Amino acid sequence: MLPSFLLALTAEARAAVLSSTRTLNWSRGSLLHHSDDVAEAAFAITSGHVRLYRLGTGAREVTVSVHGQGEVLGMATLTPGGTYGLYAEAMDDVEALVLGGDNLRQLIRQHPDMAVALTAQVARQTRSLQERLSQLVFLEVSQRLALALLQLAHESSPGGQAAENGPVALRGRISHQDLAYVVGSTRETITKLLGDFRGRGLLDLGYRRIVVTDLSGLQDAARQPLGA
Repeated sequence: MLPSFLLALTAEARAAVLSSTRTLNWSRGSLLHHSDDVAEAAFAITSGHVRLYRLGTGAREVTVSVHGQGEVLGMATLTPGGTYGLYAEAMDDVEALVLGGDNLRQLIRQHPDMAVALTAQVARQTRSLQERLSQLVFLEVSQRLALALLQLAHESSPGGQAAENGPVALRGRISHQDLAYVVGSTRETITKLLGDFRGRGLLDLGYRRIVVTDLSGLQDAARQPLGA
């Protein structure tokens, strides 16, 4: 699947971008870049999920955001000499189109619609980050987990639309720690909540395997905290 911003370009501009990119792959746990690496390239994710994080006190990892198919990373490359400022880790097997900073700046000069498309893409991702921050403040962990599972169910369904009556097997190997990163919690809390969801008949669980069995019930859990 092409990254979202490419779909907004003219055929000529899209062809110019694709001819300037390399397709690279990373396995689960690999780093696309380090925090202090000079930002020399941008990444457009075509499959998989990437976690952006920084190291806090005592080398504690603090997840800032999680990005998936169709999103772009590394726009700091538009400022020559700057660093990425965050670590980027593949949460599963990741494929991305990689575009060097010099090529990116040249393409923007040659194709003004690319600047518009990238700005719109970054605006959408900024809005998603704002929603994530709002959820961290205003929603309970159980609600955030339910929302994350619903999003993964939609991504795992044909055409990106999960049927109302399920079941939907979530794509890829999803660990409890992965979900903790996504919702801003701990692995222990996520394990307990997944057990609660299974007890309510919302999920079927296996080793790094999650099947959503009751989408409407999960939607209710996203609206109302457990025990409320």
